Amino acid sequence: MPNVRRAIIFSSLTGYSLQILGLVSTMAVARLLSPEEIGTFAVASAIVMVIGEFRVLGAGAYLVREKELTVEKVRSALGLTMMISWGLGAGIFLSAPLVANFYELAPIVPIFGILSISFLLAPFISLPFSIYAREMNFDVLFKVQLAGALANLAVTISLILMGFSFFALAWGYTLGIITQFVMFSLFYSPESMRYVPHFKNLREIASFGVFNSTSNLLRKALTIAPDLVIGKLGNTHQVGIFSRGLGFMIFIFQSLATGVSPIALPYLSGTRREGGDLAYAFLRASVLLGGMVVPVLAVGSLVSLSAIRIFFGDQWDAAAPIATWLALWVAIRSVFFFSYDLFLAAGIEREMVVRDAVVLGSAIVCILISFPYGLERVAQALIISGLVEAVVTTWMLKKYIHLSVGRLVKAWLPNIFIASGCTLATVFIKDFLNFDEQPALVSILYMALFMPPIWLILLAVFRHPLLPELRKIIPIMRPGR
Repeated sequence: MPNVRRAIIFSSLTGYSLQILGLVSTMAVARLLSPEEIGTFAVASAIVMVIGEFRVLGAGAYLVREKELTVEKVRSALGLTMMISWGLGAGIFLSAPLVANFYELAPIVPIFGILSISFLLAPFISLPFSIYAREMNFDVLFKVQLAGALANLAVTISLILMGFSFFALAWGYTLGIITQFVMFSLFYSPESMRYVPHFKNLREIASFGVFNSTSNLLRKALTIAPDLVIGKLGNTHQVGIFSRGLGFMIFIFQSLATGVSPIALPYLSGTRREGGDLAYAFLRASVLLGGMVVPVLAVGSLVSLSAIRIFFGDQWDAAAPIATWLALWVAIRSVFFFSYDLFLAAGIEREMVVRDAVVLGSAIVCILISFPYGLERVAQALIISGLVEAVVTTWMLKKYIHLSVGRLVKAWLPNIFIASGCTLATVFIKDFLNFDEQPALVSILYMALFMPPIWLILLAVFRHPLLPELRKIIPIMRPGR
């Protein structure tokens, strides 16, 4: 597709800029707030974020996927989004006392009130975002998201230093949303965007959006289910520790996937519109991403203690063994990272919702059964949920996309071999250099020095398709240099 390379460049620029700002914010917050304070906000924000998946009811994805986009369709999407998002915002505000009583956490009431503001602005942010994404105009999205992230960071850190505790996190997020709203409204309003809603012909968007939003909700709930369950069965300190371990591994994954994930749906939808091979497009994207992600997760799992001490401080040491096990869960799920966009592009939203419900159900059962035995057992149990997701998704790929199990496994074998090689190299380096007696920073510097060349050698040995792509991007790797 035209403009894909430019889209990837700006999407990557956006993603990595946000990741850097997010890392700076996380590192600062982890040192300024206690695990209990972060755990309190994690419980409250997790509930709001799950509900937030319904606030645009899939209207954004509908605009991206629609073959012919008209002003009337945009106005109808705005009307539907305003009805749903504003209603949910009011529901969050009014339900705050009940949720606070359920978790026995009084601060949930004001946190809900602050976060509910974003629901009022969501329609005027999500729709322009989707229109620009459809057009693969990611340079505009880069400016808007960067401005929002900078506002979030500045407000959060300033308010924490002023003594606002976890309320600073809520206000920082909200001011970031307000900044994006101002940017879209005053400076970067798309040509086809209209701010006068239309309340006719909503059924088409809603029928698509119900399944799309439900799937988003279920997938989001999967990552925050530990916070919600542990928050009820345990305490906020345990929530903070577990969320830090999980957050570290998700950060590693998102740091590598963030550049390509925003263009996945437009790319796959375009492939379908042009009559291309969806199975090939999915498989190539999955293998290329896996060639980066899985080896890094393998290495990260083995040096998690050193990394967590550098990024967050030694008060989070208990999160290291949790992160080690969760790395395997994230690695299993990374195989099917693009399956959501694939099934959406293929038009099988109903089946996708069933898949996500089964996966979430298995994860909740695993958490409930394993929690009495400790947080590390919860992390191990989630691996079982990951295997359930792998089996169900593989079956769906075969049935609906005609991607055979053998073809999937064969394509992924180089990733498995490369990750295994990186794992063995990491174990050897740790033992040879005696990481247990080294400062955390020195250990990480050793890994940064030795592992990239080892990874590149393994890419060449197993003739991974990622290597030619790297040569296109990095001049020094081109033949003849």
